[in-house]
Parts: sequence; C-alpha cells; structure tokens
Amino acid sequence: MIQLNQVTLIRDKKKVLDNIHLTVTSGELVILTGESGSGKSSLISVLNGLIPELYDGEIFGQLTVLDTRLPPIDFNKYVKDIGVVFQNPKTQFFTTSVLSELAFSMENYGFSAEDINTRMNDVIELFHLEDLIGKKVTELSGGQKQRIAFAAACMLPHRFFLLDEPSSNLDYVTIKQLSAYIKLLKQRGCTLIISEHRLFYLSELADRYVILKKGKITYDLSAAQFKAQFPIIQEEMGLRSLQEPKLFKSFIKKIEQDDASRVLQIKDLTYQYSNRKLVLNIPSLDICIDSIVGLVGQNGSGKTTFVQLLSGLLIDKSYSFSIMGANLSAKERIKRSFIVMQDVNLQLFFETVEKELLVQSKRTELFDDVVDALNLRRLLSSHPQNLSGGEKQRVAIASAILSGKEWLILDEPTSGLDYQNMLAVSKLLKKVQSLGIFVLVISHDNEFLSQTASCILKMDNGGVMS
Repeated sequence: MIQLNQVTLIRDKKKVLDNIHLTVTSGELVILTGESGSGKSSLISVLNGLIPELYDGEIFGQLTVLDTRLPPIDFNKYVKDIGVVFQNPKTQFFTTSVLSELAFSMENYGFSAEDINTRMNDVIELFHLEDLIGKKVTELSGGQKQRIAFAAACMLPHRFFLLDEPSSNLDYVTIKQLSAYIKLLKQRGCTLIISEHRLFYLSELADRYVILKKGKITYDLSAAQFKAQFPIIQEEMGLRSLQEPKLFKSFIKKIEQDDASRVLQIKDLTYQYSNRKLVLNIPSLDICIDSIVGLVGQNGSGKTTFVQLLSGLLIDKSYSFSIMGANLSAKERIKRSFIVMQDVNLQLFFETVEKELLVQSKRTELFDDVVDALNLRRLLSSHPQNLSGGEKQRVAIASAILSGKEWLILDEPTSGLDYQNMLAVSKLLKKVQSLGIFVLVISHDNEFLSQTASCILKMDNGGVMS
C-alpha cells in the first residue's frame, strides 16, 4: 500500500529526510516517533502530498502511496482517499462554524445534501460532538478544535489516515475517546500512520513503531519487539512513557498567614462571552506565587479564559486581583505577564531564532544558559516558522523566560516535545521559579506536571476545585 525507497527530502538546502526506506501494508497502524525536529512531520507532509504541492522541497527516491506515484499528477484526486489531522488543527480549517467545517470536504467533492447529512449525523454521534455542533470554530478550545479536525477528516470514506500528534491538546478523557476512534478505524481496515510523542494511549493498538533521528529511520520494530526493548530504546532515543502517567500532586496548598505577601488573591471572578453561558465562576481563590502552579481540567473547562483574565488580556470589571491587599489593574497585570500561547505560531515574528529571543529580552545575562538548556544553539540562525512544532515551542518558552516578566503563563508548553526536551523545560522552569518568578502552566501532560508543578489547580465547568 505504501512504499518508500531511498527517499530523501531537501528543504532550505538542508537534508530533512535521509534515505528513508519504509513499507506499510494495508490495515497496519504505524507509529512515527523520535525527538523533536527528527523529520516526523516532514514525512507526514511528503506522504499527504503537501510537499511539494504547497510547501517547497526537493524529493528524491521512489514513493508509492495507494498505487499512486508521488508527487501525484492529480493532487485533488489523490487526497480524496487520505484523511489528515495536522499538528496545529487551525491550519486545516476552511470555514467559520463547526457544522460547515464538517460538511466542507463532502460538499467540495459534490456529494448530495442527503449523503452529507447522513454521514454528519454518524460522525457527530461517533465523536460526541452534540455540544459543539452549533458553535463557531473560534469559540472552541484547543482540544475541541483537535476533535473537530479529526471528525472532519473522517467525513469522507478514506482508506488511509495520517495523524500528526492528534493528542497534543487533549485532556485524558478525550485521549481515551481518541484511542477508541482510532481502534474503530483500524477495525474497519483503514491504514494509519500516526506521528506522536505520547505513546501510552496507542500501546494496545500499534502494529509497528518507526523511530526517526536526524531525518533517518533508526528503528523499525514490531510492537512486540518495541515493547521488549523499550527500556533501552527509551533511554537512547528520549521517548515518552508507554504507561499512562498518573498525577500524584496535592491540590492547591493552604496559604499560611506569614505567606500573605506572596499571595495572589482573586475575588468574584466571573466571565461570560456574548451569547454564551457562563464560562467562569470563581468566588474566591488564593494562589501562592512563590511556586509553579499546574492548571488542569477537561477541554473547554475555562483554563485559557482564566489565564487571559489573570494576565489582563481579557477585561471585566466585576472581579479583583490583589497582592498584599493592593488591587492589580489589567494594565498592571499585562506589565507583569508573559503568555506562551497554545498556538505559538501567533507569537513568532522575526526572521531568525536569535532575533526572536533578543529583541524583547530583558534578561540577556541568561541568554546562553537558556539557549543551551533548551537545545536551541544550532537553531539560532533558522527562521522560526521553518522549525518543527516542538522546536517552535522551545523558542517561545525561551522568549518568555528572557522577557524579564514576573509572571510566566504557559498554555500546553509540552506540545510537540520529546522526553528529553520535556525534562529540559521542566528543569529550566524550576530554575526560573527559584529566581522569584511566578510560573503557571496549563497542561494535560501529567508526565510533565509530576516533574514540574509545586501544586495543582483543577478547573471544572468554570470553577476551581481545591
């Protein structure tokens, strides 16, 4: 079904994929894994035809997918048989509403309204989208967008699916649902190639594991071989755990009286977007800012809205933030805060990584330490938008640390990160916190939070469980 023979990809005069040999038979589920920047997403883009159809790149060697030689002569015909979910789901949305996004692909290929409605009802039920179907895409959380992207990819009767880190923004409940969706596709005889760092939810489904390093396939193992050799391979290749990580952290610690000078007090915090139900309702909350706080909760529970209010990016006069009894205005909170957004593409502006880090830096004395800690030295002359998802994430985190801000707020900072870089980020954040900087991390990554957070806040339906 899929045959790659001596495939090499050159982009920006750099060898991104190097002499790839890969055969995938019909009905197989193959996991692509390996360190950030190893070529996983590039291989996905070659297989789905986006390189060279939309993105520049020279491909050498022989590629055959679904009996079609790549690059395909008729791109539109080729992609009709392939379901794709990108690392950043926003890049594959074409419409403004969930309903129209689901219908788009079938409308584009001329299916009847009756066929579209029948298929849409099936997909809505399969993906449990009843609560999202009337919403605009812009109203969705990152994890909800991920669900819609996968659901939209399943609207057509594809034989072959390419998924690029489909779990990256999902909570653990939704990851279990994702695993069930993938299992169903496999049972229907579909072929799947999934690029992923988080391996635990696929461990009972995968047939093979292909591990890349610096553009080359280092290992190509059956599931049984991979599991038998995993302790050695994990250490060598820096892979995430095969077991579901558990979170063994206490909830928010009780604040003692003598700690009051470093307590952020929040009162009467409510927020509601226009024409929508109440998103947040927090009567009172004290947060010790001499700590690294993990903020957890299901997709759509209000986490991102909370930190936007905390940082002053959203304004509502009904609540108060204070330290030592002194109110902090939205303007003051903006001055203190730096947010690393869930979609870091929105905050990478300059033509090189070095310039990205230095232009707004107020802590230039930390530059070398931060660059080396996050393994960015070799990327300093690269354009940020040419980096892998995990590399972009590390650049944004480095920029936040060097900004000189007192509050660092990170929204899903481990998206796209392999195990070694996850540990590097954890270690660096602990060092930064020791300098008196408040760090708040939104994350569904229990493996990271267990390594990093001092305490945990859990959000549920717009409130905080403490």
